[in-house]
Amino acid sequence: MGGVFSKKSKTPPLPPVSEQDQAILQLKTQRDKMKQFIKRKEKCMEKERLLAKQLIADGRKDRALLLLKKKRLQENVIDQTLKQLDQIERMTTDLEFATIQQRVVEGLRQGNEALKKMNALFDIDEIDKIMEETREAAEYQEEISSLISGQLSSTDVDACEEELAALLAAEKGEEKEEEVELPEAPTGEIEGPAREVEPRVAEKEKKEKVAVMA
Repeated sequence: MGGVFSKKSKTPPLPPVSEQDQAILQLKTQRDKMKQFIKRKEKCMEKERLLAKQLIADGRKDRALLLLKKKRLQENVIDQTLKQLDQIERMTTDLEFATIQQRVVEGLRQGNEALKKMNALFDIDEIDKIMEETREAAEYQEEISSLISGQLSSTDVDACEEELAALLAAEKGEEKEEEVELPEAPTGEIEGPAREVEPRVAEKEKKEKVAVMA
């Protein structure tokens, strides 16, 4: 039993990763890295701005101007990065939407094939034949009912309905009688004083006849 319980349950295999999914993953990874890069540059620019402000206060304008030029270059880099990031965002959205469209089309294709298989099970000619036979049977039954109704009066129809009700009631009564189980009657001879009843009755009748004749 230890071997049975020691078996590990098999996990279902993961679905294969498509090329679209790989491309979307790479774009999102690149997008996250670019966002982190922009945040780092913005923090660095803020520090350089404060440092330039301090240099100006100290009278070191040349040094402050150099820092501001460097800050301006970083701003240009950030602008270019933001444009690239916007392109990546749009490309990611387009790929995700295309993937959804592909799955929808695939689902429609499978559904269409399943519908064709279901329709193949139904033969139009066979269905028409069944419907025609059903219609003919209904018309035939209606003709018989009309014929019988035309030859019978309303009194006859009422009598037929009463007879049907009586038959149904009798059938129910027979079913109830069949359900009742009666005990079986004894088949042997009765023992005891019951044997002396017949001679006593005969002797009494004989005495009555003699009295009448006298």
